[in-house]
Amino acid sequence: MAARSYFIPFSGEQEIVKTDYKNERFLSDRVINLKGEWDFSYFEKLSLVPDTFDSDKCKFDKINIPCTWQRTGYDQIAYINQRYPFPKKPPYVPDDTAVGIYRKIFSINDDMPNHILTFLGIAGAAAVYINGNFTGYSEGSHNTAEFDISEFITADENELLVVVYKWSNGTYLECQDMFRENGIFRDVFIVSRSYNYIEDFCFRSDKNANGKYNLKIDVSGKFSEKCKIEISAFSNSGESLFCVSLLPDVKAEIDNLRAEEWSAEIPNVYRAFIKLTENGKEEECIRTYIGFKDVKINGSVFLFNGKPIKFKGVNHHDTHMTKGYAMGIEDMEKDIILMKEYNCNAVRTSHYPPDPAFMIMCDIYGLYTVDEADIETHGFYSVPGTYRPGRLSNDLKWAGHYLDRVERMYERDKNHPCVTMWSLGNESGGYKCQDVCYNFLKKKNPEIPVHYEGVNRSKRWAYDVVSRMYATPELMRKIKNGSAGKKYQGKPFFQCEYAHAMGNGPGGL
Repeated sequence: MAARSYFIPFSGEQEIVKTDYKNERFLSDRVINLKGEWDFSYFEKLSLVPDTFDSDKCKFDKINIPCTWQRTGYDQIAYINQRYPFPKKPPYVPDDTAVGIYRKIFSINDDMPNHILTFLGIAGAAAVYINGNFTGYSEGSHNTAEFDISEFITADENELLVVVYKWSNGTYLECQDMFRENGIFRDVFIVSRSYNYIEDFCFRSDKNANGKYNLKIDVSGKFSEKCKIEISAFSNSGESLFCVSLLPDVKAEIDNLRAEEWSAEIPNVYRAFIKLTENGKEEECIRTYIGFKDVKINGSVFLFNGKPIKFKGVNHHDTHMTKGYAMGIEDMEKDIILMKEYNCNAVRTSHYPPDPAFMIMCDIYGLYTVDEADIETHGFYSVPGTYRPGRLSNDLKWAGHYLDRVERMYERDKNHPCVTMWSLGNESGGYKCQDVCYNFLKKKNPEIPVHYEGVNRSKRWAYDVVSRMYATPELMRKIKNGSAGKKYQGKPFFQCEYAHAMGNGPGGL
């Protein structure tokens, strides 16, 4: 199931419009927050796990979620640049990979017929069971994973069992230069839904010839013939931007909106409400943030709201000196405030989609965001012969794996005004699988440019911008004055990395 584009649904009227975003993760009485203490059992090898696993007989330790198991005393953190942690024989990985088994007992205290279990991040792969029933499997450590558990739960206590495999064939796409850790490292929750519910929505705006904005809204879900949808939006001061009503499965189009434009310098956001009713009774109400922007590329100039801009930013990992991947709201906010204090106007989410809360903060504080897919195959760069840099990216057998990660990133983050470029991943050589992903994004969201640095080592060379790492000041001056060669002309230049922070590397700054 693809990740829905809203953050968290809530039940309530518009008087909560002024609620601080820091507290929005679990406002709804329809959301069961599963963070906190879980049972946990770690196995160094899969072969040590009994063929018939009996959770009643297993000896569990206690662990707090979200976390990674390396940060709580199990296994060892690996700090690796480009190597894989096992011999490269794609798609195979060692049979005896380490396994962490998580257990949570929970109760459902409502009579809703539909229940969706959501994990915001699990590294690496996970098999999910409810009351002994296999519910689903997920790869893509930094992508949201959702499971429909409606048919498996009971009115009494329920057992959620998550088997996390340290390695899977998805690990071949996660060879990022960073601490390699494992476990359930972001929030886990269950959303209860009625017979009628909103599954997804999309806000897509474009600037017209009058300098105003036209807006298209698409809402999908499960609706009876008696359902109606009301969509409204308000500025931070509470001023109404629009309010429209429509029947389910009918797209709304609003022309000539006098919307204040979003930019990193003046991050105007609107709180939007999508209310679903049946026979006048409210079934569901979802709040999100929207913004209006106009992104264009004119030759080598990147235009934002009609003005040339330059990205002056940093790459950001979801990492903390003691918590690892499991950053809290305050941790992410501190990072963003530091970026703003140091006059950064942009951030690249290296090298995967960040926690959804980070994207909301970029909307509100104002950062041009390069949203990056959870794809890197750096471990093939230094191997001669058939295992060259483009080994996987040029093998279309892997295209579905690449597209799955790009599609999940897009569907989760498509409504964020901060998204200024999409990124097809990092240091993966090749371009054939990336071409599939590029075509998907340009069909879905043609207004937003696409970046991918790894393609400059191939005949493809560049997508919408020319991306380079560690270009010297001399080369950058040549690019500016046009003497660097034709391949650097006609598109904006994007220096996507300029300092390698391993060991004492950042000392150069």
